[in-house]
Amino acid sequence: MIDIVYLWRVVMDPILLTGVICLAIGTYLYGSVCWAIIIVRIKLHQDIRLLGDGNPGAHNTSRTLGGKLGLLVMILDSTKGFIPAIIASTVNFKEYQSWVIGLVGTCSILGHCFPIFFQFRGGNGISTLFGFMIVFNSWMVLEWGIFVFVLTLIFKYIKPIQFISTALTSALGFIIKWKFYWNNYFPMLVPDSTMIAVPLMVLLVSLIQFPRFIPHFYRAFKGTDEKTFLLSPIFKHRKVSIENE
Repeated sequence: MIDIVYLWRVVMDPILLTGVICLAIGTYLYGSVCWAIIIVRIKLHQDIRLLGDGNPGAHNTSRTLGGKLGLLVMILDSTKGFIPAIIASTVNFKEYQSWVIGLVGTCSILGHCFPIFFQFRGGNGISTLFGFMIVFNSWMVLEWGIFVFVLTLIFKYIKPIQFISTALTSALGFIIKWKFYWNNYFPMLVPDSTMIAVPLMVLLVSLIQFPRFIPHFYRAFKGTDEKTFLLSPIFKHRKVSIENE
């Protein structure tokens, strides 16, 4: 009943409602700017969704154009979550602050995964999620990276590991309530709202991604999915150095 009352009060406040709608639409439109597609088209005049694993994200850009441009795509994609999160955390939306935070996070990820400018065929939203999370909880970003690194070393299948790591990170976000674990850099933000909004956003990404990862889980079960050997460049470099000696 309280949620309905809150919603009604927002509707009855035209200025607040206009601000929320504009922020939501703007966030979705900016999220729909798929940098991997743009950069690969500029460089190769091709659609990255037809190259590599077909995902228009930083990982596939690295495989297609190299690590530097892959890093650039990751940074640009992260701004889709970072900038709206800053706005939602600094503008005073009164008692609806946590709702607005959750809304802009949802819109940024939906924009990246289903971009209106590119036939609604976007990426998985990992970098965008990072940009959103780092405003509120940089520890969760670190956790995700550790999960991916360790589990990929063990199992080698990085795509299924990305999904599993996102789900694990979400679970820890709901469980861990330590003060140092949650950032509170902005005057309009309270820890309680971030403890709800951020894990929900991570969980949302997991749910959005799941259908896309089903083929990778199936191929991993069959042993036919692409394997990633994270430490192989190091060992190859050592081998070449020894041979040169």
